[in-house]
Amino acid sequence: MSKKAVREGVLAFLATNAPTETVVDLTAQYDELRDMLEVSGVQPDAPWLGIEFTAFEEEPVSLSATNDQGLYRELGMFQLHVCAQAKIGVGAEMLDRAESLLNLFRGARIGGIVIQSVRPLNTGPGATLEFEAGYVSGTVDVEYYFDHVPGI
Repeated sequence: MSKKAVREGVLAFLATNAPTETVVDLTAQYDELRDMLEVSGVQPDAPWLGIEFTAFEEEPVSLSATNDQGLYRELGMFQLHVCAQAKIGVGAEMLDRAESLLNLFRGARIGGIVIQSVRPLNTGPGATLEFEAGYVSGTVDVEYYFDHVPGI
């Protein structure tokens, strides 16, 4: 799971720059889908955006890095799951939403978070969320790095 600063920064960025998306943080959530959506204010059958954060590693960047000093770099990814009600023609709507998100994050700097790469919408098997609740999804992967100074 990514650092708290990364999670808060990305969620605030989405709230400011993608206000039409209802964001549901799925990281380490094990509730029933309908319960999570209700708590997040998603109306039944409305489109929403799921997000999951994954940190790959944190490595020292400065020679003198310890738990108290120096500089560490977190490398990670967050996945944006573009979700919509399953219906004929929904793919075009999902693709439009995904393109907007790609344009939003491509080359962005969010405070100390630097977006390194984005991957276009993937709707292939194993790349999406799997639902029994009448939704379909496609996933946009966003890789980042975040420099962290211990104690700050």
